[in-house]
Amino acid sequence: MRVRFGQDVSAGLLFVIIGLGALWIGSDYSMGTPQKPGTGVLPRILSWCLIGGGGLLILDALRRVDTPIAGWAWRPVLAVTAGTAAFGFLIDDFGLVFTMIVSMTLCALGALDTRWREFVGFSVIMIVIGVGTFIWLLGMPIPTWPTKVSSFLRMGH
Repeated sequence: MRVRFGQDVSAGLLFVIIGLGALWIGSDYSMGTPQKPGTGVLPRILSWCLIGGGGLLILDALRRVDTPIAGWAWRPVLAVTAGTAAFGFLIDDFGLVFTMIVSMTLCALGALDTRWREFVGFSVIMIVIGVGTFIWLLGMPIPTWPTKVSSFLRMGH
């Protein structure tokens, strides 16, 4: 399967722009030392990978014959954007498990052919991996379950 020239250039430019934006946002993060890396090491590495990958995609596309972009599929773009935004807004108050369910469901709504039984199985696996990795292995200070919701509900009454 060959991807079209216009789509490759567009995707490459998007990767480069996101990578440059991440470098700019993370410019204040500490790099630390080789013995004790700081919080800026991984974001900077990932940013450079995005920039490099986008650049390679653009260079590869420039070697091909020009074919116009077929068009945008707005439903997946909006669904993934909504899922990502929901994750950022919900994680602190609603915990990792509930937030992952909402975020993955919003993203799944981006495809018309989502198989919901498979989605439930996938969601369970992803939640186990997410909790296992971020809560148990890395010990990140992310609530697993809703924390502030009960106090919020009591204040409303």
